[in-house]
Amino acid sequence: MELSSLEIRLARSENLPVLPQAVSTIIRLADDPNASQRDLERAFEKDPAIAAKILKVANSAYYGGAHVPSIGRALSFLGTSAVRSLVVGVAFHQMTAGKSLSKQFDKLEYWRHSLATAVICRILGKIRSPGRAEELYVAGMMHDLGQLIMERFMPAELDECIQNSRMMGLPLHVVEQEVIGFNHAQVGGILAKRWGLSALVQAGVSFHHDPDGDGDFYDTTILVAAANAMAHEAGFMNGQRQGVESLSYPMVEAMSLPLEQLDVIRQVASQEVTKASEAFHIAA
Repeated sequence: MELSSLEIRLARSENLPVLPQAVSTIIRLADDPNASQRDLERAFEKDPAIAAKILKVANSAYYGGAHVPSIGRALSFLGTSAVRSLVVGVAFHQMTAGKSLSKQFDKLEYWRHSLATAVICRILGKIRSPGRAEELYVAGMMHDLGQLIMERFMPAELDECIQNSRMMGLPLHVVEQEVIGFNHAQVGGILAKRWGLSALVQAGVSFHHDPDGDGDFYDTTILVAAANAMAHEAGFMNGQRQGVESLSYPMVEAMSLPLEQLDVIRQVASQEVTKASEAFHIAA
């Protein structure tokens, strides 16, 4: 299948993963400085199922076991940015639930890798670009979005790429490019745009394997790329071999952090994935 053909199928919304309308609205409102807390509460009121899941996780040990009886209280207690990230995490977990159409693609590994990348993105964002930390979290959570599309529309091709990646010890996106002529980052960028995600998030999804190709958001996209590599190094390899994806010199230079601090960040990511797995009742 050519990328143009896949894009046409996405445009027709054939079997397309759907970001719930309430989630899209909440992400947009969280980025709007003129939006009020009441505006966000109304968005949650339109999707009681999402609201219930948010409150369940907000009241879990992951957030200290605090008593959070309402969305309004969650917004006050956790903050708008944290709730936005939580919404994205819940929605993404819903999209990765269920049996995979691909024999080689492990949705649980995928979710853990995405979450680890998101956590590291947030940490790096707070250090390097504080005003964009939560937006970077969203970019990290969705950076491999294209793999979900490939798993749904072309599972046999994805299986072949995953197998070749493991046998040859090459990064999956490199094998995808060789075998099918495009990679999951390109596919993810198409869906991120269709979902109306922010330009920063779209760039992080589209260019996390090629930050130099991002002429608009390099400073944040390189952090997404670094977080992805660090998640692999922390053991969340999304089905690939250990050591296949690792930090490059440009990534280390962009983070501008002591190597020992990077070890601490990897450890924090591992702890956060464990805590989140408990909060979402995911088996270890």
